[in-house]
Amino acid sequence: MERRRDPWAARIARRDFLRYAAVVGGAGVLAACRRATQPGGGATEAPGAAIPPIEEEPGNLHIFDWAGYEVEPLWKPYAKAFPDARPTWTVFKDDDSSFAKVAAGARFDVAHPCGYRFQDWVDLGVLQPWDTSLIPNFADLNPSLQAAGNFGGDQYFVVTDWGFAAPMYDADRVEPAEDSWGLLWDDRYAGKISWWDSLNMFIVAAYYHGVPNPWDMTDDELQEMKDFLIDKIGLVRFLWVGTEVDEAFAAGDIWIAYAWPASWAIARGNGVNAVYMDPKEGRTSWYCGFCLFAGSSNYHHAH
Repeated sequence: MERRRDPWAARIARRDFLRYAAVVGGAGVLAACRRATQPGGGATEAPGAAIPPIEEEPGNLHIFDWAGYEVEPLWKPYAKAFPDARPTWTVFKDDDSSFAKVAAGARFDVAHPCGYRFQDWVDLGVLQPWDTSLIPNFADLNPSLQAAGNFGGDQYFVVTDWGFAAPMYDADRVEPAEDSWGLLWDDRYAGKISWWDSLNMFIVAAYYHGVPNPWDMTDDELQEMKDFLIDKIGLVRFLWVGTEVDEAFAAGDIWIAYAWPASWAIARGNGVNAVYMDPKEGRTSWYCGFCLFAGSSNYHHAH
């Protein structure tokens, strides 16, 4: 039976994230959970302050987002409506370190976290709900996904994207022994493997080892996954954060990676005979959405 994460209910609670990070601490398995020290821009007014009309907004949207979402085709309608305004982006490393960055004081106008962190962002008290009446196509969006972004009747997240994570490999150079997450630590391909620089590697290691609930591991299970990842990290060429995984695949520097569907499409577009695996242990699934910071000076531009 295929084991997939329930995209609506399963998430790592903040206490679990802290346990995961503590287990990683100092081991050099992943460069995750670095404490953020850089203040952001964007949200400058106090929550509850009067919202000025759009004509009085600066229009300098500061967006905290995943690499690849800054490409201009994705915001052509905005550019057409506001030709003199150009957003700026700060790139997400992963959900956990990005949450830590905001918890440490960084502020933006809009951010793009994923579902298992939604409740934590709301609990942090740094967001305000969207006014969905200001989003012309909101009624056209998937209602089940939007329900996942609604807390207490308020739409804190507009869910815009969902997908899977799975091993990807170059079929011209790699022959998997089986369709399994185990390809990410296959010693036949030492130096040609890339992992995501994220605590999610604990989850896929748990899938591989048959841990009953990878999203809520015991301390002993976490320690076992830590020891396993430390043992296998020497096979990895690099830990990816953003688009470097796509560049390395195109160059032939890596042949195997933890990947999202977009990386498969990019690899195929670059002429790589890439296969996006359906591992026997199950893929992990995700959904992500945009949130609006309280006190944003670009309230209407954000909508």
